[in-house]
Formats: sequence, C-alpha cells, structure tokens
Amino acid sequence: MRLPNPPCSEATSRHPVLVLEGMPGAGKTTAATTLASANHIVISEYTTPTGDVIPIEAHPAGDDDAGHLHNWLRKHHQVHAVRCHGPVFCDRDWLSALAYAYSVTDGGDLLTSRAGWVSDCLRRKDLTLASTYVVFQLDPKVSLHRRVGRLTPGHPWSSLPGLVRLAAFYTDPIEALAPVHPDLAARLRTATWHPLRDDSLDRTLQFLRDLAHHP
Repeated sequence: MRLPNPPCSEATSRHPVLVLEGMPGAGKTTAATTLASANHIVISEYTTPTGDVIPIEAHPAGDDDAGHLHNWLRKHHQVHAVRCHGPVFCDRDWLSALAYAYSVTDGGDLLTSRAGWVSDCLRRKDLTLASTYVVFQLDPKVSLHRRVGRLTPGHPWSSLPGLVRLAAFYTDPIEALAPVHPDLAARLRTATWHPLRDDSLDRTLQFLRDLAHHP
C-alpha cells in the first residue's frame, strides 16, 4: 500500500495493529495480499519508504543485519501513519528478527543482542508492540516442501534443523524469550496471541477479519 497524506497523528492512532507471524510457507503473505486486495490496511513484509512492496528477490541478504532491522523501524512509522484509518495488518514485524536468531545454530549471542535492541527501541517508541499476534503454525517438513523451489542455501529456514528450531520458537515466543530478556517477554505478554494451524484461506481470512473488529 502507499501511505496516505496527511498521516495520522499520535493522538488519533487508536485502531489495533495485528501482526501475521509464524512459519514460512504457512500462508501469511497470501492472507495479507488478499486482505489488501479487499481494501484492508496492510503493511507488507518488506517495504520502501513510501510503503510499496519490496519483492522477495529484493529482500536484504541473510547476513545484512542492518537492512533487516531498518525495515522493522521503517514499518513502525508506516503503521502509525495509517492506524487512525482502521485496523492495520502487518505481514511480520520485528518478532521475526528474534525468531531468526533463535533458529540459528549457536545463535544465543545474536538473540540476546537483538532482544536488547528491540527492548531499547520499544522504550524509545521506535518500534510498535502489536495489539495482536496471529502466529501461523506449520509442520517444518511441510514448510520445507512448500518452498522447495525458492530456498536460500545457508539460510536456517532452508534446512529442516533450522525450521525445527523456528517452530519451537513460534510454539511460545514468550517462553523462548523469557530466559534471554525477561522484561521484553513481560511486554509481549500484554499483547493478545492467537496460534493459527494450517487451514483453508477462506477460514483464515474470515478469522482475521473478525479479529480486526474484536481483537
């Protein structure tokens, strides 16, 4: 989506922010794209400064840490530019940065540093804590099979062990983060969480539309 002019003010930004998170290949982007085509407010996974979609082949490389983190910061401003107009759906947010770190073999230091970065940004209001997280669950083997033609060598989400660790994170992100950063885990407890099992697109869309009005 392209951002409106003028944007919302902080005082009028009252509608909920609903983030679609979870396993790759589980249908997050398909759901987000379908919602956008029906004129719901949707912020895509990776965006330009004006809110246009960045296609997957142009996403930052896996080792481009700054590129990924700047994307979450950019999306924060885009959310606040539109949320006075209605509920906002986000295809992923900064939680993905923590999920990635958790899925990396021996990624404890990366998870600790990213959790600290998120906590600092939330305190400065440079990142948004969503009202609701809808976590798309999917068996790691199914995730791998669905994306067999677009896997990235060396990326943890392109191997079964990495996807197993990722699925463990998304089973309970708060529990996964509590030993690393208890304060951030406590903040995440204030959001509403909905695990979403592999389901039909129609049922998923109806659930999301209902959730937008009754988060």
